[in-house]
Amino acid sequence: MLTIFVYAIIIALVILGLVVYFSLIHKEKQVYNILKSQNIPGEPFVPIIGQLPKMREYSKADKSMEYHVDLQSKYGSVYLVSFGPVIRLVIIQPNLIADVLKKYTKFYVKPPLFRTVFMSIMGEHNLLVIEGDAHDRARKMLNPAFHFINLQSMVSIMIKQTALAVDKWGKTANTVDLQKELNSLTLSIIASSAFGQAFETNAKAKDVILNSAVSVLDAIYYRSADVPINQMPFLNKLPLFKKQVIDQGSKRIAEIVQQMVNERRMGTNQSLCNGNDLLDLLLTARDQDGKGFNEQEIKDEAMAFVLAGHETTGNLMVWCMYILMTHSDVYQDCCDEVDRVLKDQPLNNAQLNELHIIEAVLQETLRLYPPAPFIVRQCIYEHSIGSGENQIRLPVGATVLLNTYALHRSAQYWRDPLSFDYKRWMRNVDGVKPKLSHPFCYLPFSAGNRNCIGQNFAMLEAKVILAMLVQRLHFEIVPGQKIVPILRITMKTKYGLQAKITRRF
Repeated sequence: MLTIFVYAIIIALVILGLVVYFSLIHKEKQVYNILKSQNIPGEPFVPIIGQLPKMREYSKADKSMEYHVDLQSKYGSVYLVSFGPVIRLVIIQPNLIADVLKKYTKFYVKPPLFRTVFMSIMGEHNLLVIEGDAHDRARKMLNPAFHFINLQSMVSIMIKQTALAVDKWGKTANTVDLQKELNSLTLSIIASSAFGQAFETNAKAKDVILNSAVSVLDAIYYRSADVPINQMPFLNKLPLFKKQVIDQGSKRIAEIVQQMVNERRMGTNQSLCNGNDLLDLLLTARDQDGKGFNEQEIKDEAMAFVLAGHETTGNLMVWCMYILMTHSDVYQDCCDEVDRVLKDQPLNNAQLNELHIIEAVLQETLRLYPPAPFIVRQCIYEHSIGSGENQIRLPVGATVLLNTYALHRSAQYWRDPLSFDYKRWMRNVDGVKPKLSHPFCYLPFSAGNRNCIGQNFAMLEAKVILAMLVQRLHFEIVPGQKIVPILRITMKTKYGLQAKITRRF
């Protein structure tokens, strides 16, 4: 009897070993061999863990983004690296990036890890994760929501929420953590623009979404990098390694969002915009066959817009304020422009187009500190990108990582690339922006048919926030703190950003 039991255990272990080998090692090793055979340099193939130990070593030394810069210095603009069990072909060449994002866009999908990460918090029926015809349908239905006219109607919300934050910060003599406060502000703006009165009057809703989002995103990163279980099919379903944190936090957020949708349907929750807000547009959008979004799609699309949008824009504003507080000349130029355009009066919609320096500062911040520094795709049809000696044959299943962080800092495409120079974005006397050295060398919002649908909302919101903060408050960085970037789904400050705030008037 004991012998049978031992044999059963051995057989089970053998089966488990085969499953692990063929699902996590064999396919990735094949991809690695195909790419290496084309003389693509890179790190050695290490089953399951890949280069995660080295990445952790850099992270502990507060150099997580420098790891990728060092790889570029070592291997050039195309190389191989493993994020856990998955081999990634890293590309920092605009011509090749253009092939991936535009020319052969239909040959790629978001990779399994991306879907696992975002479906766990935003559901599976939103623009971030859906593919193919479903994506094209939803994109066409949502485009009107981000039309210039609709966005203009949301400026009043942006101004109101920023004014509330200004009043709050101006009353304290203590320092504040801008990482926390600016993410809270962008959440208030985006959620009020999406959900209307139901969010603005419900303090609990804001706390639930903000606190749950932080804890869930931290848990997701832990399961993706520290313990790469998110990249292991079947195992990532087990209630281990903070899985409960993700499930419970996502459930709380989903319940709040569903409540707001229900209240809008019953007429007890009104839009705060001059026109329709995002929720109105989600409820009334129709495809070419006259069909609208179903209940699950409405909830998931709303969650994706709020959760993804507030995190990215909030981090943009954190890095922007860091730049101002460490570049006194840039800070003064912003103050001078705001004072000249606004003339000590409250900001209004018409003045936004006159804030050219403010806009240029935001664009330069996006260059050096893109909130989403990597774009990841998985190949679903074998094909080749590039041409001549630079041609690369991509097998089915290959994962491509477009490193926009390194691209934005490359001397090949940018003059004095590591210096903050907003003047590189200033328009000429005819109002025309300077031409990029390559159409695909600047990708803060990605490009192609899967570029960020909310980029115009984000830039409008950022202009409002920056103009009002510069006009009404003075920010001074607290000395002695360590400011380093770290990737936690988006790129943020690892230890926050402490600032002393005083009123200008």
